[in-house]
Parts: sequence; C-alpha cells; structure tokens
Amino acid sequence: MSKEDKKDSHDESGTLVDQKPAIETGDRETWDKKLDFMLSCIGYAVGLGNIWRFPYLCYKNGGGAFLIPYFIFLLICGIPLFFLELSFGQFGALGPAAIWKIAPIFKGVGYCMMFISFVVCIYYNVIIAYSLHFIFNSFTSVVPWSTCGNYWNSKFCRTNTLQSNASQPPVWSGIDCGTGKGWFDDVSHSTVNYTQLNNVSYMGQTNWTNEVVINGSCVHYNTSSQEYFTTKVLRLTDSIDNIGGIQWELMGLLVLAWIIVFVCLFKGVKWSGKVVYFTATFPYVVLFILLIRGSMEEGAINGIHYYLTPNITKLQDVKVWSDAAVQIFYSLGAAWGVLLSYSSLNKFHNNVYRDALSICVVNCCTSFLAGFVVFSVLGALAYQTGRDIADVVDQGAGLAFVAYPAAVANLPIAPLWAFLFFFMLLNLGLDSQFGMIEGVVSGLLDEFPIFKRNRVKFLAGLCFIQFLLAIPMVTESGMYWVTLIDWYASGFPLMCAAVCEITCIAWVYGVDRFLYDIKCMIGRTPFLWQWWKATWSFITPLCILLIMVAHLCFYSPVTYNKIAYPSWAEVVGWMAAMFSIMMIPGWAIYQLLTHPRAKGSFMQRVKSLSKCDDDWGPRDPTIDYKYRKGVEMKEHKARCCPLVPGSSSSDVSDPPEYGVAMQDV
Repeated sequence: MSKEDKKDSHDESGTLVDQKPAIETGDRETWDKKLDFMLSCIGYAVGLGNIWRFPYLCYKNGGGAFLIPYFIFLLICGIPLFFLELSFGQFGALGPAAIWKIAPIFKGVGYCMMFISFVVCIYYNVIIAYSLHFIFNSFTSVVPWSTCGNYWNSKFCRTNTLQSNASQPPVWSGIDCGTGKGWFDDVSHSTVNYTQLNNVSYMGQTNWTNEVVINGSCVHYNTSSQEYFTTKVLRLTDSIDNIGGIQWELMGLLVLAWIIVFVCLFKGVKWSGKVVYFTATFPYVVLFILLIRGSMEEGAINGIHYYLTPNITKLQDVKVWSDAAVQIFYSLGAAWGVLLSYSSLNKFHNNVYRDALSICVVNCCTSFLAGFVVFSVLGALAYQTGRDIADVVDQGAGLAFVAYPAAVANLPIAPLWAFLFFFMLLNLGLDSQFGMIEGVVSGLLDEFPIFKRNRVKFLAGLCFIQFLLAIPMVTESGMYWVTLIDWYASGFPLMCAAVCEITCIAWVYGVDRFLYDIKCMIGRTPFLWQWWKATWSFITPLCILLIMVAHLCFYSPVTYNKIAYPSWAEVVGWMAAMFSIMMIPGWAIYQLLTHPRAKGSFMQRVKSLSKCDDDWGPRDPTIDYKYRKGVEMKEHKARCCPLVPGSSSSDVSDPPEYGVAMQDV
C-alpha cells in the first residue's frame, strides 16, 4: 500500500476508516452483561438430560465407578469440544452458517447443525407441554396420579403405596409371574388365584413382579402414575400405525409453550438474556429443596446407596464406556450451533477460556447433584411400596413423568413438591429451547440479512411452522413420534457435524492459527496449550469417531415401552437423520459449483474453498487490521499477537490491504 493510500485510509481526525467488506459489530446484537452470556450458556447446557438421563446411567453402569469413564471423556472430549466451539464463535462473531467463511467448503456443517436444532425444537416443546400439564394439575389437594378409581384408570390400576393395596392383588418384584405361578401350581396341584398367592412366599419373596395371577392367568398391573401419564395425559394408542385423534388439552398447552418461547425471544438476547436470570437459577433452588426434603424420608439413604455404590467390574463392559462418552457428548450441547451463536455475541476480548471451563464444571456438577435428588426420593418410594429400587427407577420420560411423580405423591404436601419439580423441568426445557431457537434464527439472519428488519415476523413464522410440524406429536400416538424423532434426529448426525467441525479447525484452518486467534482474544496463550493442540488435532476427533462406531455397534431399532415400530417408521427416522448429514456434502458440492473462488480443476476448487475468505477475521475493523498484520507476519507460528501488549508486533498501526487474500498466509 502506498503512503497516499495509507493516508486515505484514515479520516481527518486520524481515525481508521474500515476498508474491509465485512459485517460490522453494530449489525448484530451483543450481550448487555457478561452474566447474561454465562447464564444463557449454563441454562442451555443444563437441560432435561441432566435430570432424567445421567442419574439412571450412573446407577445402571456401576454407580460411583461410572464417574471414572465419565470424567475421562469430559477431559478428552467434552471440554475440548466445548472450548473450541465457544472460541470459534467468539472470534468469527457470526452465526452457525455464515461463520464458515473460515473454509467455505464446510458450510454445510453449519446448516446441518441448524437443521438438527430445528427438528429437536419441534418435539422439545411437546415435552414442555407435558410439564405444563403436570404443573396445572398440581393445584389440587391430592395429586391426580396418586389414586386409582378415576375415569382414566383400568381395573388393573394400583396405587403407589403398600398400605393402600391391602385388598388388591400383590405387586411381585424379583420373581417372574409365570415362575411363581408354576411353582405354586406344582405345590398345590391346583390352579392358583391371587388371594392364595398373597399368603405365600417363594424363596423369601412375598412381593413379586408387576403381574398377578387371576383365574389362572398372569395379568400385568400398572401403577396409578403410569396409567395417569399413558391414559390421561397421552391417551396412547397401541402403536404408531394407529394415530388416533388430537389430544386437545395437549394441543392447547403446546400453543401456550410456543407463545412463551416467542415472548421470551422476540426482543432477542437483550430480553432472553434477562429471562435466564430466573430460568437458569431457579432449578438449582428446587434441586436443593427437593434434596433436603427427599433425604428426610425413610429409605432415601438406600436410594443414594444404589446410585453411588461402585461396581468396578462394570468398567470391563464396553457399553459402560460408550454410555459415558455419549452422555458427555450430548450433555454439554456442542455441535448444535447454539454455542457458536451465543459466543458470537460476546466482546472480542472476552475471556472465553475461563467461561468454557466454568460452564463445563457447572454442568457436570448439576448432573451429579440431580442424581442425589432423584435417587433419594426413589429410594423412599421403593421403601414405602416394599419394592426393589430396580423396579421403580427409570430414565427419560418414564423417570420425569411416571417414576418421580409417583415418588413425590407419597410425600407430605405432595402438590407443593410436584409443582416445584415440574416447574423446574419447565425452566430447564425453556432454557434449552431458547438456545436452539436462537441458534437457528441468528444463523439464518446472518445468511439472509434482508430478514433482519423484520426479525419479529421471522421469529413468529419460524415458531408457527414448528408448531404445525408438532401437531402429530399431540395426537394419541404422539409419544411414538416424539420417541422416533428423538431416536434418530440428533444422534449420529450430531456426531458427524462435530467431527467435521473439529477437523476443519484443527487440520484445514490449522490448530496453530486457531491458538493464535485465541491468544488475540484473551491476551495470552491458553494454559496447557499443548494439551489443547493434542486434543483438537488427535484425541477428541478420534474419541468422537469411536463414539460413532459404538453408536452403530450398539444400535437397536426404536421402541417405546418395549413396543417395536413398523419398518416404515424406521425408514422415516433414518431419512430424517440422513437428510441432515447429507447437508454437509451437499453444500460442499454447491459451493464447488457456485462460489466465486471455485475455478479450475476439481482439486483446485477444493483447495481454494478450504481456505478462509478474504474477509475472515474479527468483525471490529480496528481490531482486525492489527490481527491481519500479525497473520501476514506469520506471528501465529510463534504464538504472538499484535493485539497483546508486549508482542513483537504490538506497535503495528497501519491497516493492511483488505483485498489481499489470506490463503497465502
């Protein structure tokens, strides 16, 4: 650049005039306060899975021993991926799609992330609708799922307390109904009835499985909470083939759920960043209240014992390690595009390194705390009903809407504890929903700036479309659809997106260049930078690939309550999964055909589009020109940055020629 050109690049006051054709920071929202960002990320990462999945996995996979593989995968996979994504988003200050200026051939990764979030949002609000149902039905003197004899109950309903079942057939646990019946028939040489069985024991078992013998046949009995959720809330049909009618109560609650989401998001992060002050912190208040209350019940210590007692031999099972890896991968919420969206609204010099570590620690501690809360109450339920804890524990929707409601129904002032629990679930669900919707909205608005003027209308249209797509999930076969989409839409596709993301940054963009970018943001090289370099380059992508292999090896067709799905439903599930995955190569092909730099042979086009665009860099032009000068001087090789005081090039003041291609750096 000539001296005259340099002079022209400043106004009369000497202020730098941006010559870079990039999106300015003023075009995008930013967080009002650092705490807005932290609570939004914590609220997003700490979701329903922390409550209804981690405690069950810990119990199933060796209790305290499960924490060993869990923390190993946290260190080698969870935290590195979380830190990488927050840093990537903060540096680029763009949404999940536009940020792939870093390597345009990978742009499909961003669209894959947004599509996954879009699909999951559809059924996530259905789960929020379930929570709303239980909240409204908690305002009664006796919670309705605690009793039999209601219009939705069958003659095989049993309440959840041992004493109230004196006139009913016994619930057997530990011994199969057929085994007990066969034994009694052999002894008595006659057909057994439940009255006789109520007065005998077999190998010390006086309470057997959830089945009884009536008129010589084994009959399955349901608890009152099971029948309430299945028959009253869902009105569940016998299979996905039988769609049934619309459950109008759930339809109304689904409308309410989408209205809540829209109201909290229509003003952007300026408003949602304040909403999370309550929604992200209130669940912790409830967790501690429920922990204290549950621990006061007799039998609670037995539940905690089941939760934590280590079984080291379980570590020999590959499935235990697979479960730990998958739980870490999902619980932190990386590769959904949400972390890219949230961190893109940070100030450039925000200490993203400290934020990433803090959020990961809070997320994992929350999972651990939730285990104490869940198992203390389930232990009390097992004691009160005279059953083994294995017969009352469950995961997923079964834990949240059947097992735990049954447990709190036995507590004094049950409506209060039920309200607190389901209001906590509501807040956990909303925080995650806010993040996923914001990721989709910000990603599309960055790609199509024309919609930014009508952001409210755009958000309303998006919410309405997702509401319409969720209508099959509030029919009488709705839970089958929720399970089907959950089973396929966010599993394998999410891992594919994560592998492509980390491969692009570590191997295509360059891990040294990325560490240089981080130093420019936080003012120093991240502590243990060799560790981050090793994890991003080798350990974490290999770990995710192993998770993918395990996912395929342990694959089983989708079921709900042991009911198998028809072949066409599995095809629909795999089509949804493959559609999101195919966005990655699909957009790569599109870029190779249409991108302005796509010239020459096929390999020349691939090489060209694997390099960052000319306008890749910090959005703030006054920061960007020093950053670019450092890159041109190849200071990232020495892990220096002119933005950091004391750097060998910190006195750089002249802007570079923004038209100079960065691919030669």
